[in-house]
Amino acid sequence: MRKRLVWIILIVLVFFLGKGLLNMFWFGPLHDVKSFHIFYGTPDEEKLTELSGQDAAVIESLAFSEQDVAYLKENGVKLFGYVSLMQLENWNEELKERIAESDYAESGGNRIYIKEWDTYVMDLREPNYRDALLWKVEKYVTQRGLDGVFFDTVDDLDYYFRDEPAVEQAMRNGYAALLDELKKRHPDLIVIQNRGFETYETLSRSYVDGVLWEGFDAQDIKESEWAQKWLKYFKKEQRLGRVRVLTVVTDEKSRQLSEKNKFPAYVRKGDTYQ
Repeated sequence: MRKRLVWIILIVLVFFLGKGLLNMFWFGPLHDVKSFHIFYGTPDEEKLTELSGQDAAVIESLAFSEQDVAYLKENGVKLFGYVSLMQLENWNEELKERIAESDYAESGGNRIYIKEWDTYVMDLREPNYRDALLWKVEKYVTQRGLDGVFFDTVDDLDYYFRDEPAVEQAMRNGYAALLDELKKRHPDLIVIQNRGFETYETLSRSYVDGVLWEGFDAQDIKESEWAQKWLKYFKKEQRLGRVRVLTVVTDEKSRQLSEKNKFPAYVRKGDTYQ
């Protein structure tokens, strides 16, 4: 009787494996994403057709019409709206109306301005700034019917405040508070963060569903102990079903290395995602 029961269990497991249901259990909402694109421009018909062949796309949602979003979702594309976590776009007047003077991060008593992008680094410790981000997620993502949010500039937590450990930790705690509130309001929302590996390891791995390794480079990984360490770490994280790792590459060797490690890769051409 016991032997027969074991055989029945084995047959059931094989059946579920064939159906792919164990993949769903282990890999969560991004388990089936094998291809993706990043596009921050306004799509024409050709671009929409291209995006419709992907499993997922990161987009600047306000550049897409309701019809565009509906078309992509009808084609089974998971859509993620771009939101900068740590940088305020100086041109975004609607968002700036919700920002207080205390929301700007400072270094040496001065605001941290990034000329290349015309942005300011913000203070994630401030509840008012987190409320502004929640408003942005709801306006740019949930109200547009997207599947998830893509948090860019998470790396700023690991970069700008590295020499101030107490501030860095408090900023990360602010990120946790934001993600907590986001999950309360929108429990089914999928969250992907761009880089911010140390922040992921120490804090956000309990919250995010995916990590984008922007700048995944085969030559850098070959030469850099830092990159080798994170490659090993994220291979294990994904293998254990804790996160889905996506990459942005710029050459064929890097694409091959990414795919070898079962990280779906987007091949970036040029300097922007237009």
